[in-house]
Amino acid sequence: MSRIIKSHFTKTEENSGKTIEIRNYHYQSPGTEEQAETQVTRELVEDARREAHKIEEEAKQRAQKIYQDIEQAKIYWEQTEKQQYIQAGYDAGFLEGSETGRSQGLAEYTHSIEMAKGIVETSKMDYLDKLAKAEQTILDLGIKVAGKIIGTQLDQSEEAFVSIVKRAIKEARDYSEVELHIHPEHYQSILSQKEELQAIFPKEINVYIYPDSDLEVNSCIIESGNGRIDASVDSQLAEIKRKLADLLDRGVTDESE
Repeated sequence: MSRIIKSHFTKTEENSGKTIEIRNYHYQSPGTEEQAETQVTRELVEDARREAHKIEEEAKQRAQKIYQDIEQAKIYWEQTEKQQYIQAGYDAGFLEGSETGRSQGLAEYTHSIEMAKGIVETSKMDYLDKLAKAEQTILDLGIKVAGKIIGTQLDQSEEAFVSIVKRAIKEARDYSEVELHIHPEHYQSILSQKEELQAIFPKEINVYIYPDSDLEVNSCIIESGNGRIDASVDSQLAEIKRKLADLLDRGVTDESE
């Protein structure tokens, strides 16, 4: 640094030709060199500080960018890839157990239908057993059937119309019951309305409700001694009531003929 300063002042001396300035320079050179070196040192320190601050800011920006990228990756994982892995695991487990589950479900479904049929059949047999034991009921039915056949009201002893009573029992079995065959999907709903449906008929007519998986989902078959009606469940209970009422009217008309 001293040589640079000296060279600068030497050139000045040569150009001006003043030897006194050279002497003055040599006299003041210690202070001048020290000041120049101090100034350069300050500038170097300031440059270093600025460079360090610049590097620090760039490092902060890079760190912030990396943090943002990590947060975005976490969000993407939670919303997309994580759900895909969960779904893939679920699908794998489902496919593995689907055949077994389907077979078990079908077996349980079939078993439930058979149980329902068994309950209905047991109730029907119980009714028939009570019917056979209820002499007065049989007598009333016998008189009604006899009146239809010969057009008169019987007022005789039981021995006189044993054969008519037998026919009455047969008639009771053939006509005094109505069977509703419902798809299992609607079975519970219709069964819960059985009392309301039963109220449409006279007391001697009984209604039995059977689940039938062979039917269409919205089909309802009504069977009795008067025939068979294919009704739809789309119109719900009101339509079934109307069909049953029509069936009853047809039965009453047949009796009066």
